[in-house]
Amino acid sequence: MSKKHIRKEVIDYLIQLKRKEIEALKESYKIYAEGADLDEESTLELDDFSQQNQSTDAARNLLVRINQATNDLNEFVTVRPELVDEITEGNVVFTNKLNFVIGLSFKDFEWENKKFVGISTEAPIFGALVGKREGDKVEFNGIEYTIEEIL
Repeated sequence: MSKKHIRKEVIDYLIQLKRKEIEALKESYKIYAEGADLDEESTLELDDFSQQNQSTDAARNLLVRINQATNDLNEFVTVRPELVDEITEGNVVFTNKLNFVIGLSFKDFEWENKKFVGISTEAPIFGALVGKREGDKVEFNGIEYTIEEIL
């Protein structure tokens, strides 16, 4: 399988996972938004108003997360660098410890029995990785990574 094909498959899989994450956030938002929409005329207990305020705050926080995740995903979808020799946004990076997709933050995930983590260009580890080439070593938070392949 070609390097471009592998990179595309990993990135497409990450995009699919991120879309599912956003949908789950939207479902949670609906639940909290419904909890925030109480009929105040029929509500007499202070506890009801307290729960309404908590639901409203949670819904607002979820909406911020949904908007940020959607914006991040939309920006990442447009990034398609050529195969290059050094790490930049849009790369899939294989190391001896953990593999990275550069440009979209996402918790650990597996693709074809390999562990990955998505990191944004704002992540501190990106600063350590950017510009590195295959064979380079990078130390971050006391862990040394050897760059094995950049796609």
